[in-house]
Amino acid sequence: MVSVELRRAFANSLFVMALAMGFALAIAQLVTVVVPYGLGEEWAFWRVGSKGAYPNSVFGSWMGATPFSIWSVLYFFVLPLIVCLPYADSFYTDVKSGYAANVVTRGGSGRYFLSKTLAVFLTAGAVGVVPQLVNLLGTALLVPILQPEPTAGTFFVSPSAMLGDLFYVSPWLYVAFFMLLCFAVCGLVACSCLVFSHLVSNRFMVLVAPFLVCAISFFALGDTAGYSPINLLNPAQPYAVELPVVLIVVGMLALLEVASLVWWCRCYEAL
Repeated sequence: MVSVELRRAFANSLFVMALAMGFALAIAQLVTVVVPYGLGEEWAFWRVGSKGAYPNSVFGSWMGATPFSIWSVLYFFVLPLIVCLPYADSFYTDVKSGYAANVVTRGGSGRYFLSKTLAVFLTAGAVGVVPQLVNLLGTALLVPILQPEPTAGTFFVSPSAMLGDLFYVSPWLYVAFFMLLCFAVCGLVACSCLVFSHLVSNRFMVLVAPFLVCAISFFALGDTAGYSPINLLNPAQPYAVELPVVLIVVGMLALLEVASLVWWCRCYEAL
């Protein structure tokens, strides 16, 4: 059942479409920011470190480090919507079509819900992370990998930001942490569609409900807007957050979704 759900999730035109949207934004940032940094004449003095300027670095040029780029901002803003496109509404459509009842009768609701959740989580995480990896590798082809320097004034990560010390000591570990965080949060955002499938009676609303929640929190949290997924997943950290609070929020969201899905699974089996 797991293999069937994974095949349905990844061999899916919507999965390809979601990846294409992410790639489009990642490549747009490469073209408008990274290419001028690496090849443009206007940045030649910076590249060679003239007049004491710190040369361009991958860790200050890729899409996770350029909050001034409209393409970077747009990518992280629409990410809660893009990651839901591939497969997050599949449970709703399975129930409406009768496919879910047929599979549950043969294999049990527990296996079906577990397989469905795993497939949704993995597709969402892949859509959230793969375009960033492509952008990071593309940036490394054009801009040198130089250790971030806190006194240069060209890196947006503050030394007092979450894991700011790690960024200036081991930037690759910092990037890896945010990639893992992005994978996990994107998976949780998409899996929330499985919960919304029981609460709303419209496929479109199932898909956009997580994005609406993220967007509302983005505007409503005020000084704590950094905990909205729209800002939390951005490695440049445009808003200050605390690591313990982040782990608590993500953990509580995961527990809430697990509890909801277990309850729905038992209710579905009883029906």
